[in-house]
Amino acid sequence: MATSILNLAPYLVGLTGAGLALFLFLEMKRIQLDFQVRWNKRQQAIQSELGTLRGVVQDLKTRVDDAERRAEVMVPPQAPPSGFNLSRRTQAIRLFRRGERLEQISAALCLPLKEVELLLKVQQILTGSAVEEEAGARRFEAMGRAR
Repeated sequence: MATSILNLAPYLVGLTGAGLALFLFLEMKRIQLDFQVRWNKRQQAIQSELGTLRGVVQDLKTRVDDAERRAEVMVPPQAPPSGFNLSRRTQAIRLFRRGERLEQISAALCLPLKEVELLLKVQQILTGSAVEEEAGARRFEAMGRAR
């Protein structure tokens, strides 16, 4: 009987080796399947995050486009008209010497009435001309008409 077991020993070792190989093969398949499941979950998370980022980028692109459109429409503000602008002062004096009323000069130059009066007073101070006398006479006439 001992000889029969010895005769069977190579077969038993082969069978044990085959069983071990089958066990290792099946264990490898299980590990591979587990890895594949984790990989798929990670890919889905990445795809989800990528979708979120694409949405954010699209939103930012829309906002930038809107801002660019608004920037094209916006016009820089004009500088307020200055009473010490020499060309305005010259224009006011010319109109006054032509006989225009202060209200007309104010409307023509888009200046407040008091600013036109100031321009004419400055001119009178600088040149010592009779502009102030003419302005006083005109104001007196305008006051008489207002009453």
